[in-house]
Amino acid sequence: MLPLCKSTYCMRYDLQESLDSVILSVGDIIIDTFSGYTGMLVKRDHRIDMMDDDIYFWEVKWMTNVAREDLKPNHARVRLSDILEEEGIKLSIVVGAMEWHSINGGTFEL
Repeated sequence: MLPLCKSTYCMRYDLQESLDSVILSVGDIIIDTFSGYTGMLVKRDHRIDMMDDDIYFWEVKWMTNVAREDLKPNHARVRLSDILEEEGIKLSIVVGAMEWHSINGGTFEL
């Protein structure tokens, strides 16, 4: 564990360390905390980008939209994308926008 510091380097290192601790697998469950949708990671695709080199995308099977008390009755349900970029999923997990339940037993808690 690094000592507490306010430098940009320390914040970046802590964020990268948190992102690296999230290891996604086929069968993992993710929950979008804003919409209430629950999804399963179905397939991982590798793509090559000229600027970033290797990029990974996940096919997500969205299964439910859990009823939420904080949504108004006439609130339109948002359709979520079936393809999500891996680093975006990890960042969403680390900042709390998604909950993650790994098929291998891993989770992420702040």
